[in-house]
Amino acid sequence: MVNTIGRLTDREEKELQQETCAALEIFNTNEKKGTKKIEELAACKNYFGREIVGKTAAESEEKEKLTDLMRGLLDSKNYAKRATALFFFLYYYKKQPEEMIEIVSEYYDSIKWEAENIMDQFWKDYPQLMKQNMLKWIESEDERKRSLSFHGLENFSTKDPHFVMEFITKIIDDESLEVQKKITHTLIQIARTSPAEVYPYVQELLKEADDRRVKTIWVSMKKLANSLKSTNSKEKNSDFALLTRNTIKDWRSDKNKKVHIMGDKLYYIIKNI
Repeated sequence: MVNTIGRLTDREEKELQQETCAALEIFNTNEKKGTKKIEELAACKNYFGREIVGKTAAESEEKEKLTDLMRGLLDSKNYAKRATALFFFLYYYKKQPEEMIEIVSEYYDSIKWEAENIMDQFWKDYPQLMKQNMLKWIESEDERKRSLSFHGLENFSTKDPHFVMEFITKIIDDESLEVQKKITHTLIQIARTSPAEVYPYVQELLKEADDRRVKTIWVSMKKLANSLKSTNSKEKNSDFALLTRNTIKDWRSDKNKKVHIMGDKLYYIIKNI
């Protein structure tokens, strides 16, 4: 039996692969008995163990025979079984990532940890596909799905900051507190890496902002301004630090009242730096 938490040793991985292959052989000759064994393995309490079981099954010659079983396990009352089934389809649909996004779209809330990790990796592997689908997700009535659409988005910020800011612009007035937290987190992350692209968007968003939007922007900008206090001498001359100071200075003289007020409030944070 593998450990409950932590990465597996090479030996543990090999043993789990062998056990899975043995269960698949049983499944070929005795479906009922094989199903029971596969479900026992699918109930593995180790995250990496579940991936090994799912991957081994998905890359086996029996994979086509297993799809109905794995579909059923996606709805299991047992979290580990649901997660193993999700891993099965991750590798089963390796050449059809759009199919995997559909499955995550349906089961994101019942297999959270694995779903989030898959989303994070897909932003790296299939950015264009994720762009198309996440723009649909932010239109969902389910706030948890809208929130999940942000997972891994900040990792895409250096490649395409304009897309990230357009994405934020579409959802910035979301009423969900969870979504607002995701917005502020993403704004902070992307502003640190791409301040020249981000601050003009933030300025435009401020101009016609209601109180909720002002608060969202304030939470983000306040943290960014405060971060200048703790930077060392080298970081104080970084593009981020220089552009943040100059942006605050420009905002203080902006004709728009909301931009002007935001600039003044931020100035009081950095004036003694």
